[in-house]
Amino acid sequence: MKNQIIRLDKSAGAVQAEAYFRVMCGYGKNRKGVEERISRGLQTLTDIYEEINLQVLISEYAGQCVDGTELCLDNERLYCRALSQIPSGKVTRLYLFLLTAGEISSRNTSILNQTYYDIWQTAYVDTARDLLRQYLIELDENQGKYVSDSFGPGFYGMEAGQISKFFSLLRAEKIKMELLESGFMSPAKSYAGFFLVTDDVQLLPGKDCECCMSSGRTCVYCKNGRENSYGIGGGL
Repeated sequence: MKNQIIRLDKSAGAVQAEAYFRVMCGYGKNRKGVEERISRGLQTLTDIYEEINLQVLISEYAGQCVDGTELCLDNERLYCRALSQIPSGKVTRLYLFLLTAGEISSRNTSILNQTYYDIWQTAYVDTARDLLRQYLIELDENQGKYVSDSFGPGFYGMEAGQISKFFSLLRAEKIKMELLESGFMSPAKSYAGFFLVTDDVQLLPGKDCECCMSSGRTCVYCKNGRENSYGIGGGL
């Protein structure tokens, strides 16, 4: 599996996407008097739903590519501090990927609606990561094994600047993604990361913040932090 395109079914993640949306909007448990705002926010999805397009570009590597805190992938070496928590030689395989929710057209609408559109797209990026992990779990070669939550630049001790190496290793143009001179990805609602496969779930770093090796500068963006606060599904 090298530079393979996977198109994810967004309808399969509808419930999870709404849960993420509610969390990002602050519509957590025990919040009263927000029913009208919740209703308006949920309704805005219909404006952009048809334009949300969940696509993944993915390549598979043998577990031997993990060398201490480094990933040796083709002509690139990526560094991730969290890998130090995994015993040597225990990774079966690795999946490197780029993921995008696509681009939505600009609209002449209120600032509030634009904010809701942005939040919905982020919610679907998080959902797409969940759907992709489930897809990998169900592959024949991963039966009886454990697929980690996603790691990526900017999280868990992996410097954000390494994102350029993902674009060197993956043919991003196949899903209409590109890395801008500014260092940001286009479309903006995109993600670069990797999954690890092991024989034992205990070999993988924990998902709680105590196991996080980030400096803390990206906490505001971390899906794990949002989930811990409001009690929805797992993930990094």
